[in-house]
Amino acid sequence: MTSTLPRHTPAPQPPRASRTRLVLAAVLAGAVIAVPVALVGGHGSAGPAVPAAARPTDAPAPSTTRVDPLAAGRALAARPATGDGVFDSAVGDFASHFDDTGGSGLVDGAPLPRVVDGPGMRFAIPGGAKRAEVLPQLPEYHEGDDLWVHDVSRLQDLPTDTDTWQLVLQWHQRANTGSPPIALEAGRGRLRLANVGADQQDLGPLRPDDTVDVVLHVHFSRSPADALVEVWRDGRPMVLGHHPPQGTLLDGGDYLKLGLYRDPSITQASSMTTTRLVAGPTAASINAQGITPR
Repeated sequence: MTSTLPRHTPAPQPPRASRTRLVLAAVLAGAVIAVPVALVGGHGSAGPAVPAAARPTDAPAPSTTRVDPLAAGRALAARPATGDGVFDSAVGDFASHFDDTGGSGLVDGAPLPRVVDGPGMRFAIPGGAKRAEVLPQLPEYHEGDDLWVHDVSRLQDLPTDTDTWQLVLQWHQRANTGSPPIALEAGRGRLRLANVGADQQDLGPLRPDDTVDVVLHVHFSRSPADALVEVWRDGRPMVLGHHPPQGTLLDGGDYLKLGLYRDPSITQASSMTTTRLVAGPTAASINAQGITPR
């Protein structure tokens, strides 16, 4: 006997709108909304606003970290410098680099400069005193010589507001009299480059307890056209391509003197500690390239 199974008949469904009819309805609805917007002179919305929490977060947040553009240069300059004609107080025994005996009028009214922990050379000068200096063990410089120097000295209570002369570094002529052809002067709230006490070139503001970090490039000549002094302070160019009007040599040779030398009318006691002094014939020889940008 053959059995016939009943067939399942699906329940009737409501008719579906065709795709064409749906698109037409959407277009008509958009037209109905757009007409009143155009009539009132407004602008249609480009789309629904995205809640702040739902906005993309792929873009990195702005960085607040400060980057020292001179960091690489400072790291390079901090390395000991060696080679032909190079002087670096960071190599070997610090005290051996300086003549601090006080001879040749290097001390006047002040105690002898002394080496302190750090290490450094400390120059202390009481009120009314005139000088406390040392001679770095460097040669005398003559016509045509080229020299690069990096000096780092920390001031302590220096009267930077004084209106009279006050030197923190100088190249002196052979003669024992007269103002030096090259000097760094402190006063009137500024650090300045001076040529025979005149031709003051501004090197920026100076406070009583600042650290003076300078690189100097000197070409020695009695001819103003050939003589050259360039100065970078804190790694930034302050004086470039400067030809001092009285040259960088006043007689047969110049020698470097480090320390405080000032008008004895200054009554405030102060001091300076030099922690690094490097000298050589080229910028590369003293590792100065990174902190002497042009």
